[in-house]
Amino acid sequence: MDVDELINSAVSQYLAQIRQRKIQAESRAFDTMKADLLLKYPGEYVAVHNGEVIDHDPDLRTLHLRVYEKYGRTPILLKQVVAGPERELVIRSPRLER
Repeated sequence: MDVDELINSAVSQYLAQIRQRKIQAESRAFDTMKADLLLKYPGEYVAVHNGEVIDHDPDLRTLHLRVYEKYGRTPILLKQVVAGPERELVIRSPRLER
């Protein structure tokens, strides 16, 4: 790996960590607001950005397209407002290295 590749790799990893931390913060905000969200948006999807609901829609794709159009690739949590425990998804994916 040359210097440019090392720098690009380091920057990519750093940006991924920042995105992950932001989504974790938005998820904590969602959990804090969940009781109120269940009253306002039961069954709908909400978009949480900077700890606030910025949009909502019953259709995830419609919400995603609207949020993407306004905010671009900014990490924003899109989550359905439902009662009960969270469903945990584990995604396993092989990592290919060159």
